[in-house]
Amino acid sequence: MTKVKDASTQSADRSPSALDGSCSSSIDIVAQLTESDFATKYRDAMRPVVLRGGCAAWSACQRWSPQYFEQAAGSLTVPVKTLNTGDIKVSPWRLAEYVKFIMERPPRADEVSSNAEAIPYCHDIPLLGLVETLAADCQPFPANLLSPWYRQHWWRYSQFFMGPAGTVTPLHFDTLLSHNLFFQIYGSKTFIIIPANQAELCGRRGWRWFDVDPERPDYGRFPQYRRATPVAITVSAGDMLYMPPGTLHHVRSLSASISFNIDWHTERSVLDALAQPPNEIPTEVKYYNAISALAVVAKIPEAITFPLYRPYLSYVS
Repeated sequence: MTKVKDASTQSADRSPSALDGSCSSSIDIVAQLTESDFATKYRDAMRPVVLRGGCAAWSACQRWSPQYFEQAAGSLTVPVKTLNTGDIKVSPWRLAEYVKFIMERPPRADEVSSNAEAIPYCHDIPLLGLVETLAADCQPFPANLLSPWYRQHWWRYSQFFMGPAGTVTPLHFDTLLSHNLFFQIYGSKTFIIIPANQAELCGRRGWRWFDVDPERPDYGRFPQYRRATPVAITVSAGDMLYMPPGTLHHVRSLSASISFNIDWHTERSVLDALAQPPNEIPTEVKYYNAISALAVVAKIPEAITFPLYRPYLSYVS
């Protein structure tokens, strides 16, 4: 396994330096974060940050568990993904059946060293938008950190994750080159984070996936990866994580885990995304970023833009 710098060893009081528009190769860990500090030190400076205990006061952190979702939404049929290298297979599961799979799957002592990418994973689904009462468990929600379009109905834009220990999302960046605000509710995950400006070192495949395995890099195949500066951080129940647009991340669940995130744009990020070389960006991504621009830049009302954007929340890329 590659040696990565554990961000938990860094001082939470370190002042971030100004950047040139690319994600930093370090991660601040803070206990408090004002809206102003978030905007200037992290969002605008394109720096990741972990807010320890940032959502720990939510009812969700006391109530949510696999069994809770079996009771709250067990009859729903949800897409479950198997994330093999180079391939994503999607199959429908009743949520109650998937919860049973999580609870019956025995933990393995060698989980981290096993090839866990083939574990079925309830990954990236708009569950809070389907069961909107769940949003009441996530209060007070820091909607002021998001751009105005997303604030009133923030749960509509969220993507939900639930799975057993050992589930892995291979190295990738977020589809729309958007900001990512991530909330760990139950269990814990390890993120290996690599700055956006190091993507060329990581064996890019298609639009947003990478062939380098940061846990076990093949330096014979990817000698350039030796120049990368991955940072590992464990995100535990009650923590929030912010990642800037284009940040590469590899994610492993250390236990049964429940989390969600919101991909969101600012005027700067959506215009940057639309300026990507047209031969590199998929047509669907151009479309959803154009809708985002209508909402974030042109201020077209949510009642018009969200129905056009909604299919993105089920888009597999």
